[in-house]
Amino acid sequence: MKKNLLLLSFLTLVSLQGFTQSRWGIFAGGGTTWYYGDMNDRLLTHRKLFSYYWKAGVLYRASQHFYISGSFAAGKVVGADSLAIQDFNNRRDLHFRNDIWQASLQAEYRILGYKNGNTRRVTPYLIGGISYYHFNPIAILNDQEIELQPLGTEGQYIDGDGNEAPYDLYGFNIPLGIGVEFKLSRAFAARLELVNHFLLTDYFDDLSSDYADSLKLSATPNGALAVAMASNLATGYPREGFGRGDPNDKDTYVFLGLSLLYTPVFGDNDGKGGGGNKSSGYKGGRKKKKKANCPAFD
Repeated sequence: MKKNLLLLSFLTLVSLQGFTQSRWGIFAGGGTTWYYGDMNDRLLTHRKLFSYYWKAGVLYRASQHFYISGSFAAGKVVGADSLAIQDFNNRRDLHFRNDIWQASLQAEYRILGYKNGNTRRVTPYLIGGISYYHFNPIAILNDQEIELQPLGTEGQYIDGDGNEAPYDLYGFNIPLGIGVEFKLSRAFAARLELVNHFLLTDYFDDLSSDYADSLKLSATPNGALAVAMASNLATGYPREGFGRGDPNDKDTYVFLGLSLLYTPVFGDNDGKGGGGNKSSGYKGGRKKKKKANCPAFD
């Protein structure tokens, strides 16, 4: 029995020598968020609209050029008309906060392949994928947090007017971005990423199309509060059909952050992470030629 265990251990160690670094890795990190939509009309976002996120996940090295990752992220995204450039947006004076979470499946295309069988010190890559996320826009009134979706601020709960149905708080988005990986050691790498999440809804900020009729809106289940949260114009509630937002411009939110990637290392064949077999000595009066590194995942 002991001989069998020793033989199994020996064979395991030998096999690990030929597979020094796992195809799998784990990562965790975080950074800042901001959003583009009706409550942010700035290309260069105001510093007060930056918030935060964190994420963690697993990564699989499919080839030298393609990686696949699955991750979970959570964070906060905010918007405010008070910081707008355009005069009407500033006078509209609405705001929101979203506490979001998302589960993502992403593919990475590494522009540069491996060098001498190893990942490069600096590797840029492109990011694309799909995310399933949850959001719930909230605003503040008299120091109270108000969930906006149940109010139907654009008339979603008005009967018989052909209004849109209340928007869902769950959905899919398309993350597209760029990243740069910095190799720190054989096992660790730092990854800097900028990813914009293109949403399939324009109600991420509870703001999309036109003002509803104030009398009909006040007759909905949360009517008085819906009217109060739908408009904050000093000149009073606008007429029905007056533009409140731009329905043709879907919302997006952005992640900019840094993460640490750990890839398990099972052995060190040449002491430098080259992935080839260590060789020294001479054969036939000449130094034995070192075996070429394999462009596998080492």
